[in-house]
Amino acid sequence: MNSFIHSQYIKRNERILIMNWLKYELHTNTHDAPIIGNILCSMGINGFEIKDHVPLTEKEEKQMYTDIPADMGADDGSSILTFYTEVPGEENTEFFSTGSSIRDEDISDSEKEILEPEVLIRRLKKKIKKIKKFTHIKIPHISYSIEDDSQWKDKWKDNFKAFRVADDIIIKPTWEEVPEDASENDIIMQIDPGSAFGTGTHETTKLCLLSLRKYITTETTLLDAGCGSGILAICSLLCGAKSAFCLDIDPYAVEATIENAALNNIEETRIKAKHLNILEDTENVRNELKEPVDIAVANILADVIIPLSDCIANFIKPGGLFISSGILAEKADLVEEALLKNNFEIIEKNTLGEWVSFVCKCK
Repeated sequence: MNSFIHSQYIKRNERILIMNWLKYELHTNTHDAPIIGNILCSMGINGFEIKDHVPLTEKEEKQMYTDIPADMGADDGSSILTFYTEVPGEENTEFFSTGSSIRDEDISDSEKEILEPEVLIRRLKKKIKKIKKFTHIKIPHISYSIEDDSQWKDKWKDNFKAFRVADDIIIKPTWEEVPEDASENDIIMQIDPGSAFGTGTHETTKLCLLSLRKYITTETTLLDAGCGSGILAICSLLCGAKSAFCLDIDPYAVEATIENAALNNIEETRIKAKHLNILEDTENVRNELKEPVDIAVANILADVIIPLSDCIANFIKPGGLFISSGILAEKADLVEEALLKNNFEIIEKNTLGEWVSFVCKCK
């Protein structure tokens, strides 16, 4: 997993520059990699990535915020450390990169410079040699290459095509044409995920959308707890829901939701999105929401839905629905137990692949 996927957020209306950068790869081992990383930090390189096959601990799995165990492959002891710098001589330093500028630690801030690759490598090796007397460390094989943004910044779009999520709902990325098999009765939703998670292709999102399509009416008010790119709320509004209140702990998700709503010509009066944590900012959510909703939906994770089930009923009208997904089959029993403990009546339990969703009535 790249640790820097969300490190830069470029607004869609801003001018995007195609810039060159230097990519460095250090081939080393799992013992030496963190030591070399510390050396890089001492040189002002605070952004780097370490790839290896060391199994994750249970704590690290949880920090990845996913229910899916990571498949690291067999650990062969090897490690690749990667970082990026500006190219010396580039006039504009706005660029898409994982690393900070490479500076000479021996000069003052007012005299900082971007080092030539050979100089940087020479200084790095010199620092590694200095500590060899204190620890067993090998000089890594170091290579570098010049790359530019066009090689990767839009690459992910190749795998995101228009698709039908329900009998009459098609989700289409903004850069794709409407599919030839679309009919005049189909609901076409346009989306540009940007840096926010959620394109609708995942089974958990489909489970939520299919349930929403079944239960929403023209009078439905919706709460989307963890809105991502806004796909659930916007689809609901396109299907006729009256209004949607969206919240997310990621401010970029909130921005993406508003932008995607505009792409689909959703009136501003019908959708509201706020940067809030429903588990921690309960009172603020209540003040923003004003009154309970007909349907609350949460496509998150089992470990979040379980504590969420303790408080979500406070935001739903009596007899209203709570639709939850993002639940691996192996954790479905734990979620079901939490829902029943909080007096929800489970009226549907749906599965798609290894994922489960619940549709519950608020008593």
